[in-house]
Amino acid sequence: MNPLEEAIRRLPAGVEFLVVVTWAFGLPVFASIMALGTPGDSAAPVFTNAELLATIIFEVIQLGFLTWFLRIRGWTLEKFGLAFSWRGTAAGVVLLAITYGLVIGAQYIAQIIFDYDLEAAAARAPKVDPDLSMQLVFLVSVVNGIFEELFVAGYIITSLTARRGMWTAINVSVVVRLLYHLYQGPIGIMTVVPMGLLYGYAYSRTRQLWPLMVAHVLLDLVGLAMAK
Repeated sequence: MNPLEEAIRRLPAGVEFLVVVTWAFGLPVFASIMALGTPGDSAAPVFTNAELLATIIFEVIQLGFLTWFLRIRGWTLEKFGLAFSWRGTAAGVVLLAITYGLVIGAQYIAQIIFDYDLEAAAARAPKVDPDLSMQLVFLVSVVNGIFEELFVAGYIITSLTARRGMWTAINVSVVVRLLYHLYQGPIGIMTVVPMGLLYGYAYSRTRQLWPLMVAHVLLDLVGLAMAK
């Protein structure tokens, strides 16, 4: 082991956590918060082919560095609970269906109990270029779904549960997930919070990451394809 790897291996757990979360989500969180400063419908970004390609490149680079960093720190796929299985794939489809149910329920509660204007909220949601390439839509859905769940669920919850407890780990995961989705506006919040709680709890109970990835990939794929 060279001196750099030895230094990385000796880092305290808290520094490791800061490096991983900042590297994986620091720029998306900053960009998402900055998007809140633009008033009106102009605050809603447009998903274009160029932006999808940039997302793929960004997340692949991030994934490469974090894979190297965490391998030195002793993290393995088994520690993440990541293993492909057909049963896990089926569980991911079920998880997707439950996600839609929770989101619809959250929107119903907001509309009926709090008299929330869903149409106005939808108008502020991100816009999608109708000329999106379906190849890019598929690729970004796969890369983004795997990347996000690996770190926002797999890493954060695994890292914090032993030291802070299951619900603290889940709540931190939900907060981080919400922060980099703030650009989506109220509709995004009503999607991300129920989804984050569901995925965090499911992962904490089963320690299986593959179903979360399957559900997230399908959620992105369906969302972008239907929004065209």
